[in-house]
Amino acid sequence: MVRKGLILLLVTWMLTATGFAADSAEWLAEFNDSCAKTTEAMELSREELLALIAKCERVKKAVESQDEAVRKVYMKRVQMCLDLFRYVLDTKVPDAKGPSPSK
Repeated sequence: MVRKGLILLLVTWMLTATGFAADSAEWLAEFNDSCAKTTEAMELSREELLALIAKCERVKKAVESQDEAVRKVYMKRVQMCLDLFRYVLDTKVPDAKGPSPSK
């Protein structure tokens, strides 16, 4: 009787653990895909940058639900990617005020 209960417990744990691993693999793959493009950020179009920013925002939300150790590492990394993509996007978009006056 105890043995059947232990087997049932182990099977339940394995199914639950693989579900969490699949969720983790999804955001991690998205993180790797988007942050891998930081080296080529200057060559990307506005639309590509906007798509990467949206993807990083989704990853950031997924990371917020992870345990503390994962959150500490990946929140900083995804924020750095976001900051870079936003900075590059800002430099590509012409300023609405027009050109700055020469000194």
